[in-house]
Parts: sequence; C-alpha cells; structure tokens
Amino acid sequence: MILAASLGSAKAYLDHRLQIEFDNSIKSIEDQLTIEYAEIYTSLLGSIVIDNLSLTIPNYTPLQIDLVTLTKAYQFYDLNKLPQHIQITIKGLQFQLNDTAPPMPVLISALGYAPYYLTPRELRGLGYARLNTNIDLDINSDENRLSLLGIVDAQAWGKLKILTELNNVPAPTKWRNIAKSARLQTFSLNYTNKGLVNQVFTWLAQRNKITINQFKQTLIAKLKNDIQKAQITLDASVLSSIQQFIQNPNQLTIDLQPNPPITINTFLQTSPKRLGLKMNTGK
Repeated sequence: MILAASLGSAKAYLDHRLQIEFDNSIKSIEDQLTIEYAEIYTSLLGSIVIDNLSLTIPNYTPLQIDLVTLTKAYQFYDLNKLPQHIQITIKGLQFQLNDTAPPMPVLISALGYAPYYLTPRELRGLGYARLNTNIDLDINSDENRLSLLGIVDAQAWGKLKILTELNNVPAPTKWRNIAKSARLQTFSLNYTNKGLVNQVFTWLAQRNKITINQFKQTLIAKLKNDIQKAQITLDASVLSSIQQFIQNPNQLTIDLQPNPPITINTFLQTSPKRLGLKMNTGK
C-alpha cells in the first residue's frame, strides 16, 4: 500500500510538471499557433498521452485530434543525443474542408491545368467534406542515422505508407538547423487509392463534358507534352507508372535515392535525375 501510494504520488507530481512545461511551451508560440487540450499525462510505461488536442493557425481551419500517444518519451530527457526508438500514434485527426471556393491559382491556369483543377467546394460535393485520419509513426536511430516508417490511414481519402532514412541527423538540441545538416538517403511513398481518384476523375470528365476515357487520355497527353517541353530527364518508370495509375488508379509508389544524399533544404531545388526518382504501380 505504501509503495502504491508512493508511485501514485510520484506520477501525480510528474503529470503536474508535464502540464506546466507543456503550457509554457504553448505560450511561447501562441502568436503563431493556438493549442488547446483536455488533458496531458504520463503512463506507467513512460508514454506521454494528450487527449482532445486542437491546433489552430490564424486564418486556417483548425485541426482536431482525439488522442496523441508518444511512447518512451523519457528518451527525450537527454536532448544531446537522438532517441533510439520512438513511436507516435495519432488517432482521430479531423480536418474540415472550407466551404468557400478560393480562386484558381494563377500558375495552374497559366500552365493549362484548369480542366484538371478541383476546388474544395467540389470535393465537399463529392462527399469529402471532412478528412478523418489515423497516423502511426515508428522512428529508430543509430548514432546520427534515423529511419522512419509512417502509416497514414485517411479512410476514404486513401492510405499512405512512408519510409525514409536520413543521415547526419543532429541531436534534438540542434534541431533548429536540421534542414541544413540532415541528409536524405532514401525516401519511399506508397499511396493506395480507396475511391477518391476515381470519383475526382469522373467528376472532372463530366465538368468538361467528355467521357472518362477521353479525360484520362487528354491528361496523359498533357503531362507527356509538358515534361517534354520542360526537357526534364526522367527514369523510364516515371512516365509509364503515371500513365498506368491514371488508367487504373489503384496504387502508386514514389521512390527517391539521391546519390550522394542531399540536405533537406536543397530538396526542392534538386532535379528528378539527381534525386534518383523512380515510380511503380505495385506494392
């Protein structure tokens, strides 16, 4: 009984300190992001749990999350080294699409992609008014190498599987400059369509008053022509997989393997060939 009372008292103290530190962190960024929650506490196995979390960026629709669990959070006590193994579970992430239809981006119209542009209002009309997602992240590190496996199950929107490996990853105390130091070694993203792409293609074909087959052929031809005009060098798998996915939108995998690895902040300025971009439509 004495031991149970002692453990209970220690946990209550840790939960109280955790709430104070979390609230202080929230105050430090309240001008950029509003964070509200119902409860934050630790489990007996060293996890941090946050119930009913709400994140709001000014002028944007808020994100609502039912539950966030960070396992083995005690590994962050020493911020001078990377945690060896962390799991993050996010359940019930909800995002409501805004009903207002913003004007079409000028660049999309200028490039001739207006027939393929879908507004948030049109998405809502197709039954996709709300995004409801569960996310599981498994992160492992070895010295300055870090690997991440992420599963994003967005239900009717589809499912994403993400695999990535980074090297030269700094300790948490130096994460402010992580984009300049960490180097992308491999990245793989697999998307499984659960009906969204089919409905979008069908709707766009109807809007443009053509058949679904005509729409797909027109889109494929447009992409091929633009890539050729831009004189972008792509692996043979890329155009083939894009065409196959448009014709039969089931799965699409995007693989990157830059050699040598590149820093994160130079990613967008790097050519597809330099990134080692490849695609396939299998698992």
